[in-house]
Amino acid sequence: MTLALVAAFTAFLGVFMAVMSLPRRRQNPVEARVRNLAAHFPDEEAQVDLSMPFGERVVWPILEGIANAFSKLLPTTFVAHVRRLLILAGQPFSVAGFLFLMAVSAVGIPGLYLALILSGGSFGALHFLGFLFFLALGFSVPYLWLSRRVSRRQAAIMKDLPNALDLVTTCVEAGLGLESAFAKVAETMSGPFSTELAQALRDMAMGRGRREALRDIGERTGVSDVITFVGAIIHAETTGSPIGDVLRVQADAMRVRRRQRVEQTAQKMPVWMTFPLILFLLPSLFIAILGPAGITAWESFGNR
Repeated sequence: MTLALVAAFTAFLGVFMAVMSLPRRRQNPVEARVRNLAAHFPDEEAQVDLSMPFGERVVWPILEGIANAFSKLLPTTFVAHVRRLLILAGQPFSVAGFLFLMAVSAVGIPGLYLALILSGGSFGALHFLGFLFFLALGFSVPYLWLSRRVSRRQAAIMKDLPNALDLVTTCVEAGLGLESAFAKVAETMSGPFSTELAQALRDMAMGRGRREALRDIGERTGVSDVITFVGAIIHAETTGSPIGDVLRVQADAMRVRRRQRVEQTAQKMPVWMTFPLILFLLPSLFIAILGPAGITAWESFGNR
């Protein structure tokens, strides 16, 4: 029975992926022209392609085609939103890879449920509602995981930002330049914010302007404190204000905001403790207080 279920699920998944990978519109004339020109290339190009790993030559193009076909079924705004979340999450997957993961989850979870139901030989209205539930669950699980990853990454950035700004301020006041101070932070600290600083330094080394590289940090993190810090540095460079003074003010403001967030979390603790108190402590307290009285009343009524 288990082997039959696995075979049925594998066949269903394979047929679905094959159908999804089929072209749904006519070939683009530009792509046809490019393929026609590529046919006249020397055989050395084919040798180079054949030297690539099997996964990059065969497996990944098939998966990318399935992901592209699946993305056509989704709204354009949703695909753009997923691309934005992937950037905020630090690019754990490419857009095609994440959409393929979502397609596998959207097919695998309800497909397994459907195989289990059909093995019993009955499929009613309640089973159909369960199928819709698992279908929605298959779509939402990768998206919820990605949203959770974005939240954790932004929380880690907000936690490391005050210490990083203190180190940048110390380095600048000691005589280092701003880029050297960023390099020192990226070298001595670990975490997503130092990774973003290292990426900005690489972009500046490739010829990208400092302002654009700093703005990209704010766009890749999506943290309001980082965007404020980047805006303050850009404004200081535009107006000619001393960078050290601006960094000192920003570091003090970041420490104040961190203390305020901690105080806000501490003020929420009594509210969060109310629900465990009601669910666990009060019932046991009632049992300890009213239990002996209940036993005494039961014995008095039983003796009559």
